[in-house]
Amino acid sequence: MNESIARLGRITSILAGILLVAAHTLNLAAGEHESIFGTFLVFAAHLLLVFAFFGLYFLQGERNGMLGLLAMILGNIGNIIVTAIVFVEIAQASGEMVGQVFTTAYTEPIYTFGPVLFVLGMILLGVSMIRGKVFHRFAGYLLLIGTLVFATASVSGDNQKIVEVIGALFTGAGFIVAGGKLNKLNEKSVSNSPYQ
Repeated sequence: MNESIARLGRITSILAGILLVAAHTLNLAAGEHESIFGTFLVFAAHLLLVFAFFGLYFLQGERNGMLGLLAMILGNIGNIIVTAIVFVEIAQASGEMVGQVFTTAYTEPIYTFGPVLFVLGMILLGVSMIRGKVFHRFAGYLLLIGTLVFATASVSGDNQKIVEVIGALFTGAGFIVAGGKLNKLNEKSVSNSPYQ
């Protein structure tokens, strides 16, 4: 296996998990308005997730199946769009008037469907991790729970930031666990995969 790709996937997965938790905790502590630094950390986490998606896909090798492939594709497309959305949110947290950015005929569908693609990719990633048995199943379950909790944040009203932190705790933990050691039973089979 190309160790540098595997290492990149693991490191970015762990860093993204840590940043997601720190970012949403900072945003919760900021009160009514978003923390500029917290929003920047969300941006950085999503940038790292691009590499984490590819690296985790690479580590699962042949065990990805169609679910793993769809997770990587949909997750990355959605994640790239979410990264662009968070970039605009950094400007908003800085006090800039950006309300019109997402209301044009071209940007509104992207603003709506990008996060949906990301959520679908994350759900498929969690399921493919559970089914592939390369990573600890716990990582897949954490990603599933965190994604579903986080997806409900937008309809949580005044509790949105609290729900986001809870979702980030599960999702971040899932990425941290996924970036850690592989299942001992499957570590040897992954290292002998044809993707060496």
